[in-house]
Amino acid sequence: MFARGDNQRLENDQRDSLWLLADRSALALEDRLMQQRVFRSLRDLQPQVDMIQRMRAAGRYDSRASLLSNVLPPEADLVNWVKDALTHYWGGPKLTNSPLMRLQIVQETASQGDGNAANALRALLRKAVDQVKPDGERRFTTEWILYNILEMKFIEGRKVREVAGRLAMSEADLYRKQRVAVEAVAKAILEMESQIR
Repeated sequence: MFARGDNQRLENDQRDSLWLLADRSALALEDRLMQQRVFRSLRDLQPQVDMIQRMRAAGRYDSRASLLSNVLPPEADLVNWVKDALTHYWGGPKLTNSPLMRLQIVQETASQGDGNAANALRALLRKAVDQVKPDGERRFTTEWILYNILEMKFIEGRKVREVAGRLAMSEADLYRKQRVAVEAVAKAILEMESQIR
């Protein structure tokens, strides 16, 4: 049989074990938060690391390579940025916080205009969309399909179903052609940026 003091001692041991477990849990949680911060920082640094690697590769294999030419974003990134900016063409975080704001052509357009970078980016997007436009009066024919998608979906802000119906195509086909249209806009922006640099 245990005396009353033994029960008290057992409770003290249990309490000490519980505090030890709580301290270890708190330490594990702090470690987890620190790991998350480290991974977030690494993810944020990835584009800069990629750029540095491209610069090193260009310097190693092409002694004539200009450092400025390597600052241009990869075309795949540019296409995604252009699509996001077009999605928020009339305003929103994907336009105002777009990585496209860092392009030299956007900064120069803003400095020549009212100083508003969002308006400068919108003007650049409009100019690039207009470069996709075929010559002549607007029609709803095959040669105009890319321009019509850009104009109706992004500039006019129509719904996908409405655009697909007006252009007599399925929504799946619209999305495929929309990708091609956005790529054409990205290519036009890349050419304009290259000319300025």
